Amino acid sequence: MHTLKPLFAFHFATSIGLQHPAALNSGTSALHLALEVAGVGPGDEVILAPQTFIASALAVVQVGATPVFADIQYQTGNIDPSDIEHRITARTKAIMAVHWGGYPCDLAEIQVIAQRHGLVVVEDAAHSSVATYRGQAIGSISDYTCFSFQAIKHLTTGDGGALCARDPERAREVFRRRWFGIDRASSPV
Repeated sequence: MHTLKPLFAFHFATSIGLQHPAALNSGTSALHLALEVAGVGPGDEVILAPQTFIASALAVVQVGATPVFADIQYQTGNIDPSDIEHRITARTKAIMAVHWGGYPCDLAEIQVIAQRHGLVVVEDAAHSSVATYRGQAIGSISDYTCFSFQAIKHLTTGDGGALCARDPERAREVFRRRWFGIDRASSPV
């Protein structure tokens, strides 16, 4: 599999413990690509917290799906796992866990709900580029984790983003689709 060569990506992956990071032009593009690769599309629903930047819900709308907002925890500002399950319908395809202010969501509870209902978990980790949850790096836990390196984020490159896909097959799809569907590993370009 083609892996990232830039020094930043190498250090980001190895020192933090990420799974298959693919560099992108923005965190919004990472969210959009994660939903696309996960198969979220028209008629589907994605449950997420309303306390987030518009890009989180916009990525859902861009793939033709409907954002469904769950309540947040007062103490953390993160999505409240106890408010997710009753919002799940036959159209629900994914849960987007937005880590607010660098504080990770309760991923253990979210993963249990997702597994029980066969849902994909997409982490919006724009605020959590070097955070951990129960000793695991954010970017190594869920199906997809999306990072932003925009100028006001905790870790910045001026702009840009990254997408981690835990499953190697999905990671190959991310690498292929991030650049016009061309697999750079087997392309002469």
